[in-house]
Amino acid sequence: MWKNIIQKFDNYPSQQKVAKKLLKLGLKVGENNKIYCNDVEINISSLAKSINTDRRVVISTINNILKDDELKRIFTNIKPSGPVLSNISSELGLGVIEIEGNGEKAGILNSVTELLVEQNISIRQAYAGDPDLSNTPHMTIITDGPIDGKIIPSLLKIDGVTRVSIY
Repeated sequence: MWKNIIQKFDNYPSQQKVAKKLLKLGLKVGENNKIYCNDVEINISSLAKSINTDRRVVISTINNILKDDELKRIFTNIKPSGPVLSNISSELGLGVIEIEGNGEKAGILNSVTELLVEQNISIRQAYAGDPDLSNTPHMTIITDGPIDGKIIPSLLKIDGVTRVSIY
């Protein structure tokens, strides 16, 4: 899915880095040639610095996005997905399960969810990295409470799962 979008920048590797960063963060391109996180304007120089490029590259990327109808429809409508609770889970009394695996394999989330239901573990949040945007696709599940490590072998038996970590 994202590969087609990213390929539009194949001749511009620096702009491709900008486009990937926008997608990963859910940052929107405004019609006014600015970048937004929802309604908050993002400093172009700060964005450029975060990916070790020049602000002119970000501006060129914005211009190319706004010139291409498909890119414009995507990048002017994208939204961030909201707060990720994994880094503050212990402060909130929540559990975290991180699962790495084959991002192309269907049914991993379903199998993990079924296993957690069998263990009477409630899910607070779940998110997965897109295999087209991440070198190591993984899924993170935040649970209502800490998780016992005894569940790891069962999770590792799920087809497509290669690594499991619990925090």
